[in-house]
Amino acid sequence: MAERNFGELISNNQSDGKLVCVGYDPDLDKLPPYMFTHVRGTLPDLPHQLDYSARSQRTCVFHDFLRPIIDATHPYVCTIKPNIAFYEHSEEGESTLNSIILYTNKEYPHIPIIGDVKRADIGNTNKGYAEMAFDRYGFDAITVNPYFGHDTYDPFLRYPGKGLIVLCKTTNPGAALYQDAPVDFYQYQREQILKGSPMTDDEMDLAQVAAKQHYSDTLLEALDKESKLTEKQRRFLEKHRPSNRLLPIYQIVALRTATLAAKHPDTTFGLVVGATHPKAFKPVRLLAPNLLFLIPGIGKQGGDLESTLKFAGDNIVINSSSGIIFASSGPDFAEAAKREVIKLDNQIRHLKQAA
Repeated sequence: MAERNFGELISNNQSDGKLVCVGYDPDLDKLPPYMFTHVRGTLPDLPHQLDYSARSQRTCVFHDFLRPIIDATHPYVCTIKPNIAFYEHSEEGESTLNSIILYTNKEYPHIPIIGDVKRADIGNTNKGYAEMAFDRYGFDAITVNPYFGHDTYDPFLRYPGKGLIVLCKTTNPGAALYQDAPVDFYQYQREQILKGSPMTDDEMDLAQVAAKQHYSDTLLEALDKESKLTEKQRRFLEKHRPSNRLLPIYQIVALRTATLAAKHPDTTFGLVVGATHPKAFKPVRLLAPNLLFLIPGIGKQGGDLESTLKFAGDNIVINSSSGIIFASSGPDFAEAAKREVIKLDNQIRHLKQAA
């Protein structure tokens, strides 16, 4: 079998207008109840707090649940994304994940598989993560955490043709706690010069443009909220007006990931940018004009599809998980998933044409 190339597979599917990514996150408590009778006979009611032996008992139906959805939805998807957290709790779950990957590769080899693993560490630990992701499971791409720095990506970069999708702006409401923390990029550059990894001139130019925009947006946001502020909060904002030398950490991640990607053309780099934060798309696309965006948050998390498509650019995939695979709890679950994928695909195509 020819070596698979994640970037080429994604690009080919995008050229056909396919931008949907289905997240295969089979929450044990959401599997269709009828399956326990239909597939295995009657099982006893299981408590909400399942122990590992009971959870393992339920994983036997994963393959019977997920494979029909893959068969029903494959003509309409760009990529699929199983989150490893829903499989690694037992040997049976890991075996199911492996079966899903092998089945998809055999039956639908045009569909790349993103392993949502969010791993990062140093030295041999990341080497083990890379072997798990690319040797054991054979994912075409994985999500990674940038917190440890770029040198920790080395084990992943030894697998040409794979993809690394870096967490940038995640969907959870608490993401702002760290990801929105402002960085004085002049001071940041000073420190990076001393440490031997300064930003390039091009990076500095982009940072200046993005920082001016961030300054304007932050100032306007503060003014919009002034009517709701306490007197103490208002005095604080007046005293500490935002600087046009500031960038949020997530934008630093985007900027530096784009430069790293240019140095490693054998690896397809991307960024996770959540649709629940539509204001993030414009600056991130400015700072990383060529990178793939993996966009979660559409559907039950409330992300706005129209704003996403307006500002995110062309090299994107739109992820939806529970809204698709749990569209029905009855025997028609696979057909219901197909309807939801077609619905999302049609919405994307319509909005793209109208833009």
